[in-house]
Amino acid sequence: MTPEQTTDVLIIGAGPAGTCAALRLLALGHKVALAESEPFPRPQIGESLSPGIQNIFDYLDATDLLSTRNYLHQLNAQVIWDTTSPQTVSAAQRGSGVMVDRAQLDKDLLDLAVQRGLQLYQPARFESCKQVDGSWQSQLRQDTRTIIVNSRFILDARGRRGNNMQNRVLTAPPTIAIWGHLPAHLMPADTLVEAGKKGWIWGSPTPNRQFRIITFTDPRELRGNIVAGVFHDLLSETQLFQQAAGSWEIDELQTCTVFTYAHTAPWQDNYLRLGEAAFSLDPLSSTGVEKAMRFSLQAAIAVNTILKTGHTDMARTFFEDRMIESISNHTHWTSGYYAQAWPGQQHAFWKERSVPFIDQLPSPTAFYEKLSHKFTAPREKSPEQLINVQQELQRLWHEPVHLSAELIFKETPCVIDDILEFRTAIQHPNLEREMAYLEAVEISPLLSAAPKEATFGSIVQQWSTVLPFEQAVRIAFFLWDKDILCTIA
Repeated sequence: MTPEQTTDVLIIGAGPAGTCAALRLLALGHKVALAESEPFPRPQIGESLSPGIQNIFDYLDATDLLSTRNYLHQLNAQVIWDTTSPQTVSAAQRGSGVMVDRAQLDKDLLDLAVQRGLQLYQPARFESCKQVDGSWQSQLRQDTRTIIVNSRFILDARGRRGNNMQNRVLTAPPTIAIWGHLPAHLMPADTLVEAGKKGWIWGSPTPNRQFRIITFTDPRELRGNIVAGVFHDLLSETQLFQQAAGSWEIDELQTCTVFTYAHTAPWQDNYLRLGEAAFSLDPLSSTGVEKAMRFSLQAAIAVNTILKTGHTDMARTFFEDRMIESISNHTHWTSGYYAQAWPGQQHAFWKERSVPFIDQLPSPTAFYEKLSHKFTAPREKSPEQLINVQQELQRLWHEPVHLSAELIFKETPCVIDDILEFRTAIQHPNLEREMAYLEAVEISPLLSAAPKEATFGSIVQQWSTVLPFEQAVRIAFFLWDKDILCTIA
C-alpha cells in the first residue's frame, strides 16, 4: 500500500528559501513537510551573505548557525567602481555580512527545521501533483517507494528548477559568470570588486581557505573564444586581480549563464513559488539569499492568513505586491549602480545594464502587467535634505497647510500579529509604496482628523494629544518633506 500523509504545507526544495518558510510556518503552529531531491551537504555557490541576513536569522531564532562554524565575518572590501582608483570600505561601513560554507549552512538550517518538527523526505523526488477536493495531492519518489502527500499548500522552492523559460520574463540582460579558485594565501584577505570595460569581477576568501574569483561579462564575449582565454583577459585588465591573471594554480574554471527573471504566475491555486523559483536578482548586490529568505517570511504570512482566516484574495495580493516590490526596487538600484561605473555608456556591457529592463511577453499574464508597470521611468525625486527641526518648526508653526491633491487613501493588507488585515493606507507619488504606518502609528486616522483649515502648528498640537509631542513633530515633518502635507504658497 502506498503510504499517505496529510499536512498543511508541502515545501519542495531545502535551500534557504524553503527552510526559512518551513521554520516560520512551524513556529506559527502549522504541520509542514519538505521534499529535497539531494542528500546534504551538497555543493552550492552563493557564500556571500549580505548584512541584512543577520536580522532574519535572529527572527528565526537561528543566530547560532552563523557563529558556530568557521565562517568569515568582518571582511573589509577593496572596490574599483565609480573611479579607477581603489577605495577601501571597512567592515564597519559594509555592515555585518558574512562568508559562509553554503553547503554546511543549508544543512544546518534543514537540521534545525527537523528539530522543530519538520517532516522531511530526503532524498526524495517530487514527481507530480494534482488538485483533489480543493487540496493538493503530491506524489514523491523515495528510493523504490512512492509516497502521497496531501496538503492545502505547495511551496515550490526548487530554485531555477522550479520553473522553465516559457514561464519567466527577463528583468535584466543575460550575463555569463566564469569562476575559479586560488589558495587563499595568494590573494588579499579582503573582498575585492572591480569594474572593467567588458564586465565586473568579484573575489573573496572563503571559509575553506580558498579565494574565489567570479567574472561577469556579456555572453557575446564567449563567441569564438575559449572560456579560459576570456577569464584571463578580463583579469589581466584589472588592478585588484592582476596577480591572479596568470596564476597556474587556478582550479578548473566553471561557467554558467546568469538569467535575472521573474516567474509570470507565481501564485496559482495555493501553489506558490519561493526563492529562485519565483525570481532571481542580479548578483551585483550579493543579496540573493537575503531577499529569498525575506520573501519566504512574507509568503509564510500569506499562507498563515489563509489557514487561519480564509482570506485568500488579500493574502495573494500581499504576496504578489511584495514580490513585485522586491524585484522593482532591486532592478532600479542595480541599473543606477551600473550607470555609475567608470567605464561609462560607451561600452555595451554597461550601457545595456544602466537602465531598468523588462522583456516583452507575447501573452502577458495579470501578474506580468502589474510587474511591468513598475518598470516605467520613476518620478524624479528631489535630493534628500537635512532639516533643522527647531528652526523649521518655528518658521512653519503658523503656516496654513492642506493635504496634497495627489494623496489617495487605499485599503491595503498589513501584517497584524502574524496575519493580514486590511488597513487604510496613504498613496502618493513621493512614496515608494503605499504606507499605513509610520513609526508604528497608523497614518490615515491622523490625516483624516486634520481640519480643512489648519496650520502646521495646530496639526502638531492636535496629534500630540494622542502621541508624544516629539513624535507628532517627526511625523508632520516627514509628511511635509514628501509634499503630502503642503504649505499654502
